Amino acid sequence: MENTLLTNLFIVDDHQLVIDGLRSLLNNEERYAILGSCNQPKEVMEMLEELNVNVLLTDINMPGMSGVELTRNVKKRFPEIKVLALSMFGDHQVIKEMIDAGISGYILKNTGKLELLEALDKLAKGQTFFGDEVTRELMKSFRNNDEGSHLTNREVEIIRLIECEHSNKKIADMLFISERTVETHRKNIFRKTGTQSIVGLLKYAYEHKII
Repeated sequence: MENTLLTNLFIVDDHQLVIDGLRSLLNNEERYAILGSCNQPKEVMEMLEELNVNVLLTDINMPGMSGVELTRNVKKRFPEIKVLALSMFGDHQVIKEMIDAGISGYILKNTGKLELLEALDKLAKGQTFFGDEVTRELMKSFRNNDEGSHLTNREVEIIRLIECEHSNKKIADMLFISERTVETHRKNIFRKTGTQSIVGLLKYAYEHKII
């Protein structure tokens, strides 16, 4: 049987009901352990000092300290901790601020258990994850901004598929083109934007007002 490393989680939300709900959803998931939770974001840093946390799940709009500020503090003091943002809203400006702060993922609170687990699995492996609705919001803004005109429509389309973690073969099959063509598009996209990762690409897009 495959040996799966345990991923330690910490939850931050000013609503105890949300924390309890997440605990209930993850209760029978043996590969995850919830080491702690807190609904006072100002107390989180001290609590993390005592725990070996791999992934921090945090709300964004909280009294006393926002998720943006908390994420900045966590990434500065504990850069190895991956941060997954949880929000009721998918506004692109909020997403931008959280990406700039250092998150590795962003999902909406109305998501289902499968997407939550997919996000946690990705972050546990050192990858990034943005929920389906979040991705649609980002890509819609991306496509509608004229300053992104140096990227072709096909490149924007492929960016969306890359962000969804599709392989070159899957993208080729979906677009009815060859894998080599997909590889060429990927190289051109990262060359044009001067980036090397999906998060880097999104940061570039925000900084240049593409999204």
